[in-house]
Amino acid sequence: MTPDQTATRNHQSSLDAAYSSFYDCIEKEKGFSPNTVAAYRRDLTEFAAFAASKNIEPLLETTLEKKILRGFTFSLSVKKLKPRSIARKIAALKSFSRFCARQGLLPNNPAKLIAAPRLDKKLPVFLTEKQAENLVAPSGRKNPEKECRDHAIIEFFYGSGIRLSELCSLTVGAVSGGTVRVIGKGRKERIVPLTGTAVEAMERYLLLRKTAHAPDMPLFANAKGKSVSARQVERIVARELFLVSQQRKRSPHVLRHSFATHLIDAGADIRAVQELLGHSSLATTQIYTHISREHLLKAYRQAHPRAERANKDEGGRMKAEEETIEKSE
Repeated sequence: MTPDQTATRNHQSSLDAAYSSFYDCIEKEKGFSPNTVAAYRRDLTEFAAFAASKNIEPLLETTLEKKILRGFTFSLSVKKLKPRSIARKIAALKSFSRFCARQGLLPNNPAKLIAAPRLDKKLPVFLTEKQAENLVAPSGRKNPEKECRDHAIIEFFYGSGIRLSELCSLTVGAVSGGTVRVIGKGRKERIVPLTGTAVEAMERYLLLRKTAHAPDMPLFANAKGKSVSARQVERIVARELFLVSQQRKRSPHVLRHSFATHLIDAGADIRAVQELLGHSSLATTQIYTHISREHLLKAYRQAHPRAERANKDEGGRMKAEEETIEKSE
């Protein structure tokens, strides 16, 4: 092997090592979920392939060079990807670039000034309070254990606002005295109160459960006693929401959004809701305040006698808003 070939191989090795160190950091130190780590890996692999196609030296400083970074973002637009997909890929690239700068692998962060596409804020899809009330307990005629488990899953989502990954990782011992201990994003722990309905549904399920349910066992288990998978839970939620809602989106997050929206509508403090949801930023929680305000304005326009003229004048605008919301759902 010639000296030039040896140098190239060493450079490539250091570049691969930077990628590997970054993946270890976001997985072990930051506590990102396996799905998030996999998404970062896919996006950065795509960028690495683009950089390699430009026949540049496989160095970190030449790969993360402004010209290459801009070329990559332009190529994403040419592919006519959705703005949200482009924004995600750019976010992964910025995170990796920032990591390299902080580790002293680069003198500065070259991706700092890369602009991501502006995204329209989508209003979360949620159930009305009446629809939530119609999430009735199962009859238990066909398969009592499974039906009670599925209903308990629904009640846990709506009664605590936890995420899908958080529910799948719950153990029996995580529930105590009407609260549940949740391990959220970044492995941050929080204690969330449960509704009496959720606790009753869980107790009913555990009484019927045939597999072991010691404190360290999965709270929601499949027939083999293993934790239910995320895909399995998604199917359960989609089936149950289909019975009460005609909305196209029927994911576990709909129940999480319903939990937060109904709390804000009832006058709950937004910072308390932020803590319950495990949001690191208050700005993320404020979307529910916006939804609550829209409800209030709509009720005013429909009910107040002096709002009749405003109703007529704004009829077209409100219809356009509703169509936009429907499309975003």
